Amino acid sequence: MAQMMKIAKIISTKAVVINAGIDNHLRKGDKLEIIDKFGTDPVIDPDTGKSLGTLDLPKGELIVTEVYPKMAIAEAPRKPAIPYLSNGIPGLPSIQNDLNVDPEQITGGFPKPSGEQIKVGDIVIKRS
Repeated sequence: MAQMMKIAKIISTKAVVINAGIDNHLRKGDKLEIIDKFGTDPVIDPDTGKSLGTLDLPKGELIVTEVYPKMAIAEAPRKPAIPYLSNGIPGLPSIQNDLNVDPEQITGGFPKPSGEQIKVGDIVIKRS
């Protein structure tokens, strides 16, 4: 089972605070996923007939950038500014995607609403 956490604070359109940290074994660089809905229909293995799990509906992805004992700052992943250079050559600029947060809950920065918004209390998981 994935470790479950929640968004405790929205810092900006690019960063949030998670209610877990060093005490919960989070480390800088950990990849997290914000979940909209947990899947309910099991995927069944055609060979064994056993459940393989469910497909969750994600809202967004995060990378842990700072870790404190009981909380962590996580940001939207960065991607190369030049899409075909996906390996990321040092020195080339990168673009950081906006998180789809609820603009009324931002404590700094400019809102960019669209689709299902990320809100304080949303579930965040670290896939193991």
